[in-house]
Amino acid sequence: MAEEKRMCIVTNRSASRVCYSIPEMGIKLRDFQPSETKRISYDELEALTYQPGGLALMRDFLQIKEEKTREELIGGVEPEYNMNEQQVRELIATPNNYDEWLDCLDFAPEGVIDMIKTLAVSMPLTDTKKMESFKEKTGIDIARQIQAQKEMEAEEAAERANAEVQAERRGQGQRRTAAAAQTASQTGRRTSGSKYKVVSKTE
Repeated sequence: MAEEKRMCIVTNRSASRVCYSIPEMGIKLRDFQPSETKRISYDELEALTYQPGGLALMRDFLQIKEEKTREELIGGVEPEYNMNEQQVRELIATPNNYDEWLDCLDFAPEGVIDMIKTLAVSMPLTDTKKMESFKEKTGIDIARQIQAQKEMEAEEAAERANAEVQAERRGQGQRRTAAAAQTASQTGRRTSGSKYKVVSKTE
């Protein structure tokens, strides 16, 4: 009886796709969508550590849930490595937790920072002190991104409202051709089509 493979829970907690290949195992492309979780064999993860950039992927973007596996493959990690989306949301929304916030910016892997950036815009983050420290640590202006998001949403809302008005006006419009209007209304035609009648060569 074949030995059962040791499986591990792995999550991409970044806001972008994470992909890798391991030709030696016949894996042409392993594709993680943002926030996607997969069951991956220990053998595959171990092989990934030998691929160029593979170890960095697991340290920064792919969260390995099992502590024993994580320690065997990538060694010790900071507590922020274990943060999930709900914990990041709480970090963003909780007031006066600046020490925790700054520790996260200093020690969290890149995937967690990426998650903070995305959620800070979508929630959005309202604490200007946190915005300023995030910009100082990462160079990313969250306040500007939030403003750009609001402007885009306002523009999309205006476009939808305009489309609704135009659709309502079209629905109230009157026919421009009266000929065979009754027939046209019965068949669903918009015009009678009489000017397109078949004309023989002798006419």
